[in-house]
Formats: sequence, structure tokens, C-alpha cells
Amino acid sequence: MKHPMESGNRKNKNGSIIPQNHITHLNVNKNKVLAAKANIGGSISENPFFQFKIPGVKGDEIYFESVDNLGKILSITKISK
Repeated sequence: MKHPMESGNRKNKNGSIIPQNHITHLNVNKNKVLAAKANIGGSISENPFFQFKIPGVKGDEIYFESVDNLGKILSITKISK
């Protein structure tokens, strides 16, 4: 997923602190039932890769949602193959 994952500890070229901007919560639903969730901190790298093994069958609806510390919600729905 694409996300800057800024911890608030780095500085830009001008020496100003780059504000925090990182994912705080992650939920994965299978067929509208919570299958996995995680609380995430600012120490994860930019554009993080998350992998989950969730048992299921072809045609299951997988819904992924993340929320960052600024309240931005990123979501995607896929059908399992």
C-alpha cells in the first residue's frame, strides 16, 4: 500500500520537522466479518507491505481498511481467486 509513514522524527531539506503521518489501525474483513486487525505505529517503513493468511474459498469478499493518525481512511475490496 502507498503511504508516507512519517514518524515525526525526520527533517526536510530546510531543517523543518516533517509532521507525523502514519497508519494507526488496519482491519481485514472476509465476507463482512473481521478476519484480522492490527494497531500500527510510526516506525513502519514508507509504502508498507502487509500479508495475511486468511482461510477461505474462491469468491470470498476481502475488504481491507486502514486509518492514519490524520483520520484518512484507505480501503479496497477484492474477490478471492
